[in-house]
Amino acid sequence: MYNGHVVIDADCHIREYADLDRTFRDNIDPAYREAYDRLSETVHAVQQRPNDQVLFMRAGAVVGATPERRPLGVYDTFGATAALRGAGGNGNGAAAAPPRSRADEIDPACNWDPAVRLRDMDTAGIDVGIMFSSQSDGFCVLRDVGFEVALQRAYNRYMNQYCAGTAGRLRWIANSAIRDVSATVDELTYWAERDDNLAGIFIPRACPDGRLLDNPDLHPIFRRSEELDLPVWVHGGTMRPPLTPGATELDNAGFIINAVYHGWGGQTAAAALIGGGILDLFPRLRVGIFESGCGWMPWFIEKLDDAYRPSSGMTPFLKRKPSEVVAEGRLFCSVDAGEDYLEHAVEVLGDDIWLFSTDYPHPGTSWPDGVSRVTQTGLSESAKTKILGENAMRFLPKLAAVPAGAK
Repeated sequence: MYNGHVVIDADCHIREYADLDRTFRDNIDPAYREAYDRLSETVHAVQQRPNDQVLFMRAGAVVGATPERRPLGVYDTFGATAALRGAGGNGNGAAAAPPRSRADEIDPACNWDPAVRLRDMDTAGIDVGIMFSSQSDGFCVLRDVGFEVALQRAYNRYMNQYCAGTAGRLRWIANSAIRDVSATVDELTYWAERDDNLAGIFIPRACPDGRLLDNPDLHPIFRRSEELDLPVWVHGGTMRPPLTPGATELDNAGFIINAVYHGWGGQTAAAALIGGGILDLFPRLRVGIFESGCGWMPWFIEKLDDAYRPSSGMTPFLKRKPSEVVAEGRLFCSVDAGEDYLEHAVEVLGDDIWLFSTDYPHPGTSWPDGVSRVTQTGLSESAKTKILGENAMRFLPKLAAVPAGAK
């Protein structure tokens, strides 16, 4: 807790790929066990170490391969990007070891042993952790939509078991299969009726076919979320399907992609939701944008206001200025602890829409110092308590009951 107020990490993760079989094998539908066995066998064949990311985000990925990222100023790497990076590290062309971070101290067992995660939450002063999957949205590139649905269903079963017995301190977000909206709605309904630890549905920043979140095919997900009083959680990963702007427009320049991809994806999602009138068509729906940072929001909402013309016909379902949509307080955005522009974002857009996040246990996580990075800012005490937990209780009202045993 922080000064007697609950602290809620609204964006942490399960690395379901850390041990693929622990997550999926016992939970996969019988009809897809053979398909899963083939996937598992391939993953293990190319996996060189535990936690190795072999499903996505690399040229040799098992499921969703992406082009090799090139260094700026170098246009023909001949497949030697890793060696070029290494040359700068130790002078002999060998790959340099990445710098160590606090994330290196995190026990990978946190992905299958909730006691490990709860211990780390206590260390960080966090009462409740709400978990996204780390890579499962990328299964949208599988040709067999039924297999994708089965994998998402298996993940949901795993998380139901993982969070059970944690007195509400661990909450999970159900995975969607955007290519089968009906199955997604069924999964959301099923778990909402059976597991109070369910926090809502996770959808990507754009659809697998390139359509944005104003896509009317998504309306049943928004409608059912509204009916269940559960929020929609929008998240994405760098160069992992479904790809958003920056994946193909930046000439594979790794430096630029790393700098702007998440923010650009968040802007794309927010603009589609606002401009598509989603928050007007569904007047009780709450939506959050995650892992995009927050510093871009004041500038971006100003630009949306500048572009808005009520009579232009470009936004037929949007009946008010985008800034008025944000001011209503149903579109939330997570903050990266330590962002330099957090105070500016709060000053311009108020303190009611920001959600605390750590990205634990991923590299770059603010764990275990995320809470102090917020409390040591110049924000008011009211803003600090809202960001650290009170806003999350408005986003997900069932959190208002402080879990027994919270530290």
